[in-house]
Amino acid sequence: MNGPLPPETGHLVDCRSVMLENNWQLTGQLPQTIGNMTSLHSLSMLLNGPKFGGELPSSLFRLKNLNTILIEGNLGKEWSLPARVEVGDDTQLERLLLARNSFTGNIPSWIAQLNRLQTLHLESNNFNGAIPNAIGDLSAIKYINLMENNLTEAIPSTLGNLPAIEVLILGKNQLQGELPASIGNLRTLQLLDVGSNELTSVIPSSFANLESLKYLVLESNKFNGTVDVLESMKNLTVLMIRSNSFSGALPDGLLSEASDSVVVDIGDNKFTGGLPANFANMSNIVSLIGAKNLFADSTTPEAICDNTSLLVMDCSACECCKVCCDGENHGACGFHLDVFTILGYNCGAWFAGCLKGVDYFAGYDGGIY
Repeated sequence: MNGPLPPETGHLVDCRSVMLENNWQLTGQLPQTIGNMTSLHSLSMLLNGPKFGGELPSSLFRLKNLNTILIEGNLGKEWSLPARVEVGDDTQLERLLLARNSFTGNIPSWIAQLNRLQTLHLESNNFNGAIPNAIGDLSAIKYINLMENNLTEAIPSTLGNLPAIEVLILGKNQLQGELPASIGNLRTLQLLDVGSNELTSVIPSSFANLESLKYLVLESNKFNGTVDVLESMKNLTVLMIRSNSFSGALPDGLLSEASDSVVVDIGDNKFTGGLPANFANMSNIVSLIGAKNLFADSTTPEAICDNTSLLVMDCSACECCKVCCDGENHGACGFHLDVFTILGYNCGAWFAGCLKGVDYFAGYDGGIY
């Protein structure tokens, strides 16, 4: 297609699906008349050219039969959401997928009026400002991914009001302040990622209530204190908390009830003592990164070396390690796992299906042996 979409597009009142893909000569933006396409069920715009973009028309979000909006990987630089939309109570929109488009501006509060929304995927854009408090009103939401934007200020405590949430990904932003204790109310939460922000304080004691949590990412922040509360998370299998200021001993029962493959990255903290004793009896630890801590000398049992496919510790704490950190400049000292691949984020909202075949060595480049 060449040029802009004509306003007559809105005359297609019986059209149920629109897909615009790989149209490099497409220009302009979606016309407001798209709001006349009253039968529209799904809108998909993928990998279109650099002159197509602009503000999405407010009329799009008032279509009563629209179920899915998928706008991903487009090259236009001026994408944005409308500042105001009056969404009807009869909205059917369940999936709003806008990843990797260079969307700018704030995330508007009117999104909370999408009372049937289950998936909100805004990853890898340029959204800025605070996460709106109103997002806590999304009673049907299961998946929220705001990763890799320019979001600032504190994580709103209202996120603790989401009764159906399973995935909450807020990593790679500039969020500040404390983790809200209210997140401990999210009994359905399976994945929490707030890594690579500027968050401080300790892990709230309320996190002991996260009975469904399987995957926890707190890496590259300014957290401190102990991680004793993690012992209560009986379903936890992936723990990535490197590059913080956590301290004290690791709890003896950490990950002891995990039945799936276990991945742990606790490197670059201030942990003391040694690894949990139960680790020596676990045959399901696939990757364990613990270098750059304050573990006591020679405290890593040989059983952990034998049973763990990828193990990186400080040399002083692990005599049996094939790979260990011997000083700041040693290649093993900075080794870490890639959370994006470990947790299947490349699959977007369908990440759970990717985890069935996850490559837990995705962060390994062969340079540390």
